[in-house]
Amino acid sequence: MIPYGTEADTATEDQIVAALDGPADPPTPLTATRSIPQFPVDALPTSVRAMVEGTAEATQTDPAMAGTSALSALSACTGGHAQIEIRSGWREPLCGYFATVAGPGERKSSVQHSMIAPLLDVEAQLAELGMAARMEAETLKSIAVAEAEKARKIAANATDNKSALQADAVGAAQTAESMTVPAVPRLVADDVTPEAAASLLAEQGGRLAIISAEGGIFDIIAGRYSKSIPNLDLWLKGHAGDPLKVDRKGREPEYVRHPALTLGLMIQPSVLSALSREESFRGRGFLARILFACPVSKVGARTIAPAPVTEVVRAAYTRSIGTLAEGMAGWNGDPAVLVLSPPAHDAVRSLEEAVEPTLAGNGELASIADWGAKYVGAVCRIAGMLHLAEYGHDVGVRCPVAVETIEAATRVGGYFKACAIKVFAEMGMDQITADAIYLLERIEHIGEDVISERDMQRAARRFKSKTELQPALDRLIEYRHLLPIPAPGSGASVGRSPSPTYRLNHGTQRTQRTEPPSEGSSVRSVRSVPTPGGSCRHHPDVNLTAAGKCWQCSLATVSA
Repeated sequence: MIPYGTEADTATEDQIVAALDGPADPPTPLTATRSIPQFPVDALPTSVRAMVEGTAEATQTDPAMAGTSALSALSACTGGHAQIEIRSGWREPLCGYFATVAGPGERKSSVQHSMIAPLLDVEAQLAELGMAARMEAETLKSIAVAEAEKARKIAANATDNKSALQADAVGAAQTAESMTVPAVPRLVADDVTPEAAASLLAEQGGRLAIISAEGGIFDIIAGRYSKSIPNLDLWLKGHAGDPLKVDRKGREPEYVRHPALTLGLMIQPSVLSALSREESFRGRGFLARILFACPVSKVGARTIAPAPVTEVVRAAYTRSIGTLAEGMAGWNGDPAVLVLSPPAHDAVRSLEEAVEPTLAGNGELASIADWGAKYVGAVCRIAGMLHLAEYGHDVGVRCPVAVETIEAATRVGGYFKACAIKVFAEMGMDQITADAIYLLERIEHIGEDVISERDMQRAARRFKSKTELQPALDRLIEYRHLLPIPAPGSGASVGRSPSPTYRLNHGTQRTQRTEPPSEGSSVRSVRSVPTPGGSCRHHPDVNLTAAGKCWQCSLATVSA
């Protein structure tokens, strides 16, 4: 492999300088997507915010990843136990569907485990506390079943008083059948099939959180039903809280009056393509229920050996989530109903008035009106979760939701709105455009103004060959995001043929370098200005650029 910056892999200095100094028309946007704002971490309750910030630093990930996982954890605590009343006749269950879109190597598992660990602790404690009651119920039911079987045999073999014995046998069987054994408490499930999820939902009184760092649920749905009509009732009703009938083998159907499902998934971009191919996912409103997060990748720029989450921060978060989960799990009867304070009610009304016009015509959400129609409800759900996280299960269900909480939730909702616009646009685009966007992101991640095709291949590992890379590259050239630089003349070194080189078009003339490299050296970028005083440890006579790089070492980051 020829290292970065060798003459066989780049254009000549004069060609690069001429290309960078020349005029260029602005590039044509590849799609009408919008930039993603930073996740509003400061909108979260204190203990949750501190844990999100600490986890983001410890894992060197965008806080949006930990922040979305924290909302999944809150949803698992409150789902099925509480609702928020926006106005008379409109209530939203406090559960949500969250999907973080991130590629491989983004430390999704580490983030997810850190944020849901308190839920697993509470689940284990609840299972241990109910062990004695389950053992007693199992023993009594076994005895009742044995007595019913004994009575059945006596009635079957009787010749005298047969009617009375038959009545006794029926009564014993009914008694045995009516006895139930409490299910082992489950707060969180992983990648389960829809059938298993429905059974768990019924066993747990209509409450279940499916949280996974792999997003296997989406894979199962997209793969299993890709050639037929999917059964989406579980996922639709589990989000809306509509009554659900669960058919179970060997038993009568069960009716769940207030089902509440939580989805907290980490999915790779390829899963979006699978979801977009099934029309019913969009047509029946399944995708419209999902709050997507698009964290910015830090791969390649992560701090090595960052500080871990402090024990104080972790303990406070564990106590906050654990207390809420345990307290809400002990809530008996119908879900608690949170009400809005008058100012909070006015804030929600103002949000409705602002959102409604954007759902039609050329409005911001017109292209995703199905998702946008649920936007205000999603914001209110988040507000209810934040309210209970702030005040706890005891006080929180008795005091109204404040306007400040609605405002905080609206800021969080604004982040998810921007992500939804981006995700739905990408799901609706052709594959070449999607590949071109990915390639452009990888090129911009390198941070150089001039790049060769070989360097693109190294940076964009999705493409296994030049043949796979070419359509995306052609699209970037067609839309003027990349401007070809003429091939080197006859003075180029012998050996491997030069790789075509391109200028990244920013639409404006770039700043020229103030100190040229030594004669005969290759050039990869003339964007940075050398910083006096710093030098490369491999090339002491060459000053470092403002980006801390050496002209000779090119992409290699070196120390002064």
